[in-house]
Amino acid sequence: MDPLLEGLNEEQKKAVLQVSGPVLILAGAGSGKTRVITHRIANLLINHGIDRICAVTFTNKAAAEMLERVKNLVPFVPGNLQVKTFHSFCLYILRREATFFGFDSGFTVYDTTLQESLLKQVVKDLSLDPKFYKPSMLGNYISGLKDKMLSPEAYLEKEGRTDFSKTVSAIYKEYERRKDASRAFDFGDLIWKTVQLLQKSPEVLDKYRRKWEYVMVDEYQDTNKVQYALVILLAGEKKNLCVVGDDDQSIYSWRGADIGNILNFEKDFPDSVVIKLEENYRSSSNIILAASKVISNNTQRKQKEIFTNNPEGSPVVLNEFQNESEESHGAVVRIRSFYSSGIEYKKIAIFYRTNSQSRYFEEALRNAGIPYKIFGGFRFFDRAEIKDFIAYLNVVSNPLDSVSLLRIVNYPPRGIGDSGIDKIREFSLEKGISLLETLGQEEIPLKKAAKSKGKELYNVFNDLIEKVEKGSSPSEIALELLNRSGLMSYLKEEGTEESIARLENLQELVNSIEEYEKNADSPSLEEYLNQISLLTSEEDTKELTDYVNLMTVHNAKGLEFKIVFLSGLEEGTFPHSMSLEDSQHGDEEERRLFYVALTRAREDLFLSYCRTSRKFGKVEDRIPSRFLSEVPRECFGNQYTNRERTARRPQGPPLASKIRERDEENDSVFSETPSPENLGLKPGDRVKHKQFGTGTITTVSGKEKNTKVSIRFGNVEKNFFVAYTPLEKL
Repeated sequence: MDPLLEGLNEEQKKAVLQVSGPVLILAGAGSGKTRVITHRIANLLINHGIDRICAVTFTNKAAAEMLERVKNLVPFVPGNLQVKTFHSFCLYILRREATFFGFDSGFTVYDTTLQESLLKQVVKDLSLDPKFYKPSMLGNYISGLKDKMLSPEAYLEKEGRTDFSKTVSAIYKEYERRKDASRAFDFGDLIWKTVQLLQKSPEVLDKYRRKWEYVMVDEYQDTNKVQYALVILLAGEKKNLCVVGDDDQSIYSWRGADIGNILNFEKDFPDSVVIKLEENYRSSSNIILAASKVISNNTQRKQKEIFTNNPEGSPVVLNEFQNESEESHGAVVRIRSFYSSGIEYKKIAIFYRTNSQSRYFEEALRNAGIPYKIFGGFRFFDRAEIKDFIAYLNVVSNPLDSVSLLRIVNYPPRGIGDSGIDKIREFSLEKGISLLETLGQEEIPLKKAAKSKGKELYNVFNDLIEKVEKGSSPSEIALELLNRSGLMSYLKEEGTEESIARLENLQELVNSIEEYEKNADSPSLEEYLNQISLLTSEEDTKELTDYVNLMTVHNAKGLEFKIVFLSGLEEGTFPHSMSLEDSQHGDEEERRLFYVALTRAREDLFLSYCRTSRKFGKVEDRIPSRFLSEVPRECFGNQYTNRERTARRPQGPPLASKIRERDEENDSVFSETPSPENLGLKPGDRVKHKQFGTGTITTVSGKEKNTKVSIRFGNVEKNFFVAYTPLEKL
């Protein structure tokens, strides 16, 4: 047998041996796709003498691993073979074809810092507010437009001529003009400029099609519009294109990935060969059964079913908790037990849907003396929005804290720019008063609008300082400050995924203040802030070698752990309410995300949800995630749920009894909300939603549990699945 085929299953062998024409390799989770890709490259090199190969992937780590594996399979690696990320591959071409753009090969590539620096200058020169038109936001936004292949003019035509779109288009246009004058590309240019080059220069296109007659693309389900255009151009008439991916792991639509690229591959290439890698080598059969049955509920997918020949393994454990504090405590108890039995911390991971959920686990692990790291993110109290709000609280606690005041005096934007801050400082020194007192002075030399906003902020602080003196609790101060500072409305109006995540983090900060109050003998704002300063002064975790991994499910993709805790499985959290409202197929992407989470676990998987949670000081009842009812009950073994008991609060009915009711009565455990038929919902009906208030239904679509309604609340329209949304018909 060919050594390259040893240890491969039949489908893997087919993928390695398929040489010519378009090939779609559907690689399920843990199915050995990297091994298949590298063995296929080695087969082309060794057995067919083909070195005209380029293989592209998304991360430097993946590209380096792929190239290293190829090196271990072949006697030598020919210089013509390219294994690169999309961006480094395109940079390779642009360095050699820079004259097409009027550049020389030594052009500059702007990193994020240089890009934001130029955008900051553009915003300033256009006399715009840098706190509203933030360079970081603009950089991400413009990169997104380039991923969609939209010029400033095309963007304006697509979005319509609103004040915002006209301003962004003007910034984008001026930014491009200055960047071109500096003979520079930014990161977002690399792929789009390469596509433009290949589209406009048939000679260059032919040159690179001959150089690389065999094209391979990893993680094809994550490709966006411009990456798709690049791949199609390179494939050419010979169509020796092999793409590898898993539509069931397409979880990045929010950053431009188009699942249609992989779903429509056979339409793009009608003569393609499709190979399915369905055997999972990573996880126990219990975990794979759970994941396979859940993902089968999606309609936007290729028909396939992952399986494994691994042992059945431990049952999946489902835990019901009263709240997030008990949930994190339950995880810590189990982690201690695993560690005592000889399992290293680094083999354990805790997943959550949103960054804000990390606080509970950080606190519980810290209190238990268990080392941890946040993978792909910051510790809770190191996040920018938390530091901003702590600065607000610092000023209330200490009105002379000028450093904290200067951090937030123009956040959210109040029209007080750098020159305004200089004037405030000068006035403060001249009059011998604090910066906070300066904001309240009528004589301060600021523009009328900025002066008014400054006075308004002064009054907010003045009122809250007085309330602290009169005995208001820290949480009361925090809630009022969050509202009156304008932070809450600013983040809500921004309405981006990032701003919503920041708002969720601020919500958790308020929760942490309330928890502090419950546990303190004499709670005070000053003492709480002292505790926070100790937390933020803790040594960094860079030197740790053994630690529990904390991360969002998005950051977990591509990783695997012996033991996984998947938390926060409630409607509105996972699936996330924002994804359900803003996307036609949001529930399917959320289900794919759940599938990704399940398939990261090798041996032990713990699922958990809470009966209640706090939101800006209010306790709310929660409904278990719809995905839990899709997990086959045999995956849970004899006991469907473990009720974690604590001395603090008794538990309610376990999910086990609900699941049994579902099985016996053929009724869903999670259909606690009346069906749309029972409510008789139709367009024009007035309904009440717990969070958004009273609204009017504009459309009703879908059937049974997939019935969706659009409801207009004032100027805002939201989409909901009726089966999972408590609505009251008025």
